[in-house]
Amino acid sequence: MNKNFSLAGALTVAVVLALSGCGMGDLARSPTAGSDPSASSMASGMDMHGAGSMESMIHIQDGKFIDPKPLVAGTTVTVMNMDATAVTVTSDDSTSFMVSVSAGGTATFPAPKETGSYPFHSGTGSMHGVLTVQAGAPSAAATMVCADEAKQTVQKILSLPAIPKTMEKWDGSKYSCSYPLDGGDFVMSVTESVNDADAAALAAQLAGSLKASPIAGLANLGLPGYQSTDGNVVFAKDNMTLHVDATALPAKVGPDKVTAGKFAYEMATTILGCWTAHHR
Repeated sequence: MNKNFSLAGALTVAVVLALSGCGMGDLARSPTAGSDPSASSMASGMDMHGAGSMESMIHIQDGKFIDPKPLVAGTTVTVMNMDATAVTVTSDDSTSFMVSVSAGGTATFPAPKETGSYPFHSGTGSMHGVLTVQAGAPSAAATMVCADEAKQTVQKILSLPAIPKTMEKWDGSKYSCSYPLDGGDFVMSVTESVNDADAAALAAQLAGSLKASPIAGLANLGLPGYQSTDGNVVFAKDNMTLHVDATALPAKVGPDKVTAGKFAYEMATTILGCWTAHHR
């Protein structure tokens, strides 16, 4: 990383936001214009159809499958066999899931991580059903890249005349916030992994594809961090991988003519400061 980067300045911004409290993006609040209209129902689904709820059960009764309601990706699905014979439940693609359930017993399997409809059948092929998998809502921490505080920081650093407008996108694991600026689109995204190790591995993989080098010393904030010469910054914290992309912006931005790379790093540390405050 360029040693001329102002770590103290970046941390000052992060501390100010931590003291004032960091908000969250629209998708984690409530449906608004320009947001994913299914986000609210997804959040509700995550509460109502979570692991262990009756809605996450496939019932076998009278030689038929009773399909569960739509489930959140990764939910634990329970199969309850109310008949007197054992049944094997297998996805039609033969790879997404398969479980055997004894007569009068139960068994579980994780719902696929990819959203979509998954037809399934019994071992004999006499029974058929469909498991519908939907995306859960993004975490509050992930949506902080589109929070009011993040927008205000972008406005302040670049001396914009107004709070920048944003465009949000959520695909079930990756939340992106695009800032359409005059000089080009500035994008911050967060990918939520199952665990910390997967997030760190994803950060390293992403860094490799972006030709981003490890950030050394205090500037890495004690986290796996990477930076490219053209304006990409990647950090992994807990189960989240943060990618700040300023490559579409001019080489120098704002009235102070800071490099696009420095701007990306400042914004990355701002988000990390918000996450630190969020987990207190």
